[in-house]
Amino acid sequence: MRVVEEVPPAVLRASREDWGVSIDAYLINAAKVGDRFAASVFLDHARVIADGETVVTPPLKKLGTRGDFLLMQSVCGQDHYIIVSEYRAGRLLPA
Repeated sequence: MRVVEEVPPAVLRASREDWGVSIDAYLINAAKVGDRFAASVFLDHARVIADGETVVTPPLKKLGTRGDFLLMQSVCGQDHYIIVSEYRAGRLLPA
């Protein structure tokens, strides 16, 4: 288990936005795998997953964008995530 003490500045910026829905978690370095993402999670709404841990999302669809941030919804419609940064071809993007 990797625990991160500081929340990345980009996650804090994304969390200050009014998304119009309750956000379950913020994802950085999100790598798309089919219709799911593997990513480091921050600000888990349920407070079950520690900041910086790696998660795999349920199947997601894109609802919208705001700047570089992506608002995603689970296909079942119950969960919402913000993709703060995406993983690209072998390099981690700054959060």
